[in-house]
Amino acid sequence: MLLVEADGKALLRQYGIPVPAGEVVRDAAWSAPSAARVVKAQVTVGGRGKAGGVALCRNAAETQAALARILGSRIKGHAVHACLVEAPATGRECYLSILLDAGAGALRVTFFAEGGVEVESHALDATTSRLCAPDEASINAALAALTDDAAVRDVGAKLAKLFLAEELMLAEINPLFVGGAHAVAGAESHAVAGAESHAVAGDAKLVLDGNALHRQPGQEALLRANATLYPDALRKLDEGFDYVELDARGSIGLITTGAGLSMMLVDELTARGAHPINFLDIRTGQLRGSPARLIRVLEWLSEHPSLRVLFVNIFAGITDQREFAKLLAEALAAQPCGGVPVVARLVGNGSEEARAWLAAARPDIAIFEDLEPSIARVAEHAI
Repeated sequence: MLLVEADGKALLRQYGIPVPAGEVVRDAAWSAPSAARVVKAQVTVGGRGKAGGVALCRNAAETQAALARILGSRIKGHAVHACLVEAPATGRECYLSILLDAGAGALRVTFFAEGGVEVESHALDATTSRLCAPDEASINAALAALTDDAAVRDVGAKLAKLFLAEELMLAEINPLFVGGAHAVAGAESHAVAGAESHAVAGDAKLVLDGNALHRQPGQEALLRANATLYPDALRKLDEGFDYVELDARGSIGLITTGAGLSMMLVDELTARGAHPINFLDIRTGQLRGSPARLIRVLEWLSEHPSLRVLFVNIFAGITDQREFAKLLAEALAAQPCGGVPVVARLVGNGSEEARAWLAAARPDIAIFEDLEPSIARVAEHAI
């Protein structure tokens, strides 16, 4: 899971990596300083600058105007509840990252001498990236092969400690400002313009491993301290299954199982111009005879006034569809989601009997075996 920039930078600071002085702001009426500031939307998505979520402000009036515009807006479907307001940084813009490369079974260290918003245009080849073993010495050796810049290598060594200790999947700094003058968090103005002996993290993209959270109490505490910024991650921690909000203004609520099949269904719907509210892997094998998980999902979906139809798509192998059908009926009785139409496709173990039982118990539900007609029915209600 991706941390918002402010939380990512807080972790960088813990490991001795300088970051610009800044403050998280949640109120547009905040009293802005007179000096220049950068205002950044705090959402768990990349490309904020190109989406209008970053503003360079020359004075207090511009800072407050930027806060008024960005707070409460949506960046790539994510509501903006907070902004990071920080001192601008200067210097040469570089790119530095450590990535868990699962395909290669190793870590990948990458350095670009030119970073910034167009970093994707750089080719990732043998001169910019090195694979290495997951230990500090190997990471430092890989970075030494990529650059002789002492400031970059110092930050890289600290980033290696952070990456390994926090069990991250990605630690990326872009841009990494080398030289220049900065107001650094926890210190006075750092160094002088043109100096090449220091580097400051202008941005931070840190991706946590959700499977490691039980070994990282500090990370869990961080997530819970900023609950409005990490609702999906906290749902996973508290409920034990994956529910990810895709579009708060969508019209289709999904009750699905199997990550791959669920993603396929989202793609099929969006290709037809429909807008799913959520991705879901309910993990039917863990329902254990209780509708509680289904009720929780229906509660979350009912919070969206744009909800127009529920689409249940369950492909079961071990799970008995007859049991699932009864739990679905119980859940809908407990939380009917405002009485919106329900379309259900049940396929797999015991599905023929399940469809027959559900048709008798809930004749108001449109029940299907095949995917295409079920999607067509959903689209009738949603588009």
